Amino acid sequence: MASQPSRSRPIWREPGMPHLLLTTGFAFAGFAVLLPVAPMHVVALGGDTFLAGLVNAVLMASTILTQLVVERVRSRIGWSVVLVLGCLFLGSPALVEIFASQAWHVVALAAVRGIGFGIITVSGASAIAVLFTPERRGRAVGAYGLAVAAAQLLLTPLAPWIAETAGFTTAMVLAAIPIVGIPFGISAGEVIGRHPRTVPTATIKPATVTGPRIPLVRLLPPIAALTAVTCSGGAIMTFAPQFAPDAVLTLVLLLVFTATGAISRWLAGHLADRFGAQTFIVPGLGIAALGLVGIAASIAGIADTGGPVLLVAGALLVGTSFGVMQNVTLVRAFELAGEHAKGTASTAWNVAFDAGTGVGALGIGALATGTSFAFSFVLLAGLCSIVGAALLVSSGRHNGEV
Repeated sequence: MASQPSRSRPIWREPGMPHLLLTTGFAFAGFAVLLPVAPMHVVALGGDTFLAGLVNAVLMASTILTQLVVERVRSRIGWSVVLVLGCLFLGSPALVEIFASQAWHVVALAAVRGIGFGIITVSGASAIAVLFTPERRGRAVGAYGLAVAAAQLLLTPLAPWIAETAGFTTAMVLAAIPIVGIPFGISAGEVIGRHPRTVPTATIKPATVTGPRIPLVRLLPPIAALTAVTCSGGAIMTFAPQFAPDAVLTLVLLLVFTATGAISRWLAGHLADRFGAQTFIVPGLGIAALGLVGIAASIAGIADTGGPVLLVAGALLVGTSFGVMQNVTLVRAFELAGEHAKGTASTAWNVAFDAGTGVGALGIGALATGTSFAFSFVLLAGLCSIVGAALLVSSGRHNGEV
């Protein structure tokens, strides 16, 4: 019997996709636990707000440095080995953190986790570009995002509560779950490595050259939009336990943020394939700005008794934008890079995502220490608005090229 044609086969059943989703799902689950818990651990060990923000900033700095070399390393040692290393570097430090006795121990371990996260993020996005043709990538990115967000949806909101009620040791054991993804990474890597679209990857260069290398300025519009929104997401996921009034509202806020992000990322995939990814970039920035203003107003006490509702509503809007932008900016980056430079687009997109998350954590931590969380979120709303306005002007000059 002939095999089912690729275009009619469900996204979830594409060869290599199920085990890729399991590998990255377990990896992101461990990441989701420690994103809010590691800063809490720093504070519990005597660190201040700035040091708490520094944890995720160091995590993302290490992630970015790793992302810049993943494509080259993977071309030498293969997909399976790289995915196994990603799971190990993400999961093992969580077990070591159980024995941390000083705040800087947590910061140092975050740098190690960043190596694993850098490997997983670039490899996951590149694998999608290998497994799926351009006309199916919006839905594939949506499915990938929904799968990796499933564990995050549960664990990011619950992780602070688990740490507070069951203790940091329990949270750290749970954060070691990426190790479970190792056998699936081996299997996924074997399939992806044999795929006919697996080709030598592009190298990031700052100038226009011939061959598979592309000028990064072509990727600037979607990358700038993504960075602005991930700054906001990084701030919310890092400091929700600090700016939310109590543990229950922290749980609700993070649950709403992650749930809307997962759902909107999935739905955006279908819309991007139908209407074009660039159509949704500027509106996504506007939604984020509106939500950030709502969060700032709630923190400042402007809404009085309606503050909690406004806080959750703001998280819903920012979460929606966070999910949409993860999908459409990646699809748009692939479009602008072309089939010959999928690796470049994947690396640039992941660097922007994690740089934004890290800057959001460190920047908001520093600003909140000297001013307030309300003022910091107003600035983030301004950032999204400015980037959106710049892209509108740019699109007018370049006939819709956003």
